[in-house]
Amino acid sequence: MSLILFAFVVRVRDGLPLSASTDFEHNKELQERKQQLRTISKSLARFPDRGTIKGQKLNIYVQSSSVEVY
Repeated sequence: MSLILFAFVVRVRDGLPLSASTDFEHNKELQERKQQLRTISKSLARFPDRGTIKGQKLNIYVQSSSVEVY
């Protein structure tokens, strides 16, 4: 069974985080994964609109959508 540990919402154009984490997990490995995710988010514009990055212990699911603001 899969468990969602946290959600990370960013603007694809520049990797700007649009949500803040409310977890208080002090797990060092989880904090390292979050830092890796921040690094990946800066290059999301080069990836397809949907996909999965599979790791040994954690998977990252990516889905982007275009929202036009008028």
